[in-house]
Amino acid sequence: MTTRTESPTITVQLPPMYFPTALKVHPQIDLLEERGLAWMARHGFCSDPVQATRVRDSRSAHFFGYLCPRADADRLQAAVDWGYLMFVFDDVDNDGFTALDLAVRIVRTLEVPDAKVLPPDNPFTAPIVDLATRVHRACAPEHVRRLVDSHTKWLLGAAWEIAAARYRPEINDYLTARVMYAGAEPTFTWFQLSEPTVVPEREISAPRVRALTEMAGTVAAIDNDLYSHGKELWGRQTQPDLVGVGLELTDRVALRDRIVVRFFELRNEVLPTASPALARYLHNLTCTLRGNFEWGLETGRYSNPDGAHPGAIRTLGSVSPTPSAVGPPNIPSIEWWWQG
Repeated sequence: MTTRTESPTITVQLPPMYFPTALKVHPQIDLLEERGLAWMARHGFCSDPVQATRVRDSRSAHFFGYLCPRADADRLQAAVDWGYLMFVFDDVDNDGFTALDLAVRIVRTLEVPDAKVLPPDNPFTAPIVDLATRVHRACAPEHVRRLVDSHTKWLLGAAWEIAAARYRPEINDYLTARVMYAGAEPTFTWFQLSEPTVVPEREISAPRVRALTEMAGTVAAIDNDLYSHGKELWGRQTQPDLVGVGLELTDRVALRDRIVVRFFELRNEVLPTASPALARYLHNLTCTLRGNFEWGLETGRYSNPDGAHPGAIRTLGSVSPTPSAVGPPNIPSIEWWWQG
């Protein structure tokens, strides 16, 4: 298939989004990208021109380079490679059972790299085993356990997403599951692995840190809904049964602005007594807010929806120093973030 540059067929203008911090960029982002793309090519994911474009367009190195701007490049490389691979995995057109079956096998392989539960002829088997082996060699047992647990949570969220495709969920249910199937927790665990020091369990599991983790993941998930809106509209041309949660763009922005305000309030309360390891984790969570948004606006994953229509979608976003709304949003599943 020949790719071609097109005039935008869909343009989405997002409302201004509240961010009190600037984008931060890893100084070795080009090296992370070069090594990540070479790793994907070695595993056979760049032989087809369209697939090679989609791999490159995912800009996984920039994604993690924005989230973890201070991380050691060698340790962060595993997260970057995982990102490139999982974007491909997310794009595979499998039926629900096949996708979940493969996901369960991936989780087990992360737990036991030599489990041999992945099909030997599956294209994801070799790179997943490679990543699992690298993690077990380089990371503390606590990190490995958190990685397995976070992928299991992602799997549970993916199962909910498949079931929810049959109806339009209420906002309370949607927020409970969206952060799970968005892959936020695996992402946050991967950037924990990029740090040599493990955040103590008593800190990472503390209620206020859990709230900060959930808030960062939820903002990232809502922002993903916003900057991928054009891709969703483009997909409806061939998939008219796609459904959403029924919130207007301005309502979504107001909700995420409320959460961003609360995130910074609570973060500033937690930081003074945080260990150095927790402080680095909170720094990365903070960078996630702006980094995920900027990545979403610039990546070809959302402007070239199938790898063959570059520039088909244009999403225009802007940053505001003032939130469009503040205070609890009166949604039961997340109300506890504003308590205590």
